[in-house]
Amino acid sequence: NLDALKEAGAELVFFSPLADEALPEAEGLYLGGGYPELYLEQLSGNTALLDEIRRAIQNGMPTLAECGGFLYLQQCLESDQGQQYPLVGALPGRGFSTPRLQRFGYLHLMGDRDSMLFRAGEPVPAHEFHYWDCTANGADLQARKPSGKDWRCGYVNDRLYAAFPHLHFGGKIPLAQRFVTAALDYQKERQR
Repeated sequence: NLDALKEAGAELVFFSPLADEALPEAEGLYLGGGYPELYLEQLSGNTALLDEIRRAIQNGMPTLAECGGFLYLQQCLESDQGQQYPLVGALPGRGFSTPRLQRFGYLHLMGDRDSMLFRAGEPVPAHEFHYWDCTANGADLQARKPSGKDWRCGYVNDRLYAAFPHLHFGGKIPLAQRFVTAALDYQKERQR
């Protein structure tokens, strides 16, 4: 995905939610997978960055948050022992541990309306692999497995993709270009 973003014209700037207290100068935010449950104390303790990310999303910064990044945007994440750690709070849910894989496997996502990455009715291939779940998974997208099992998930709008499913930017659907276009539009707005 990072290579596809670069090919679409993005200049990648990296930061650490564990170590950095501020976002670098950027026009988009990509929070990929990972294991936030392993770093709850450090992530929750970095309140300056949590606040900055929440404000950036509220102010319209194009944001792509999948799986662990999706959990990071929740109100809080619960440890295995049930202790709650406040996180970004840009989304309404609370993440929690489960005893087995949740909604594991390949699927297609489809939006009812156009958004930053999705076009209404366009099936986008994705994959889920997570033991954690949350109380508010969103309902902006239709997820469907090859078996026919389907469910609603995710939060999407003109500047946001936040959901458990991982997207692949290397396919025929120009997801990377759509994200870069949203970032360029955001940059223009900020320059006005």
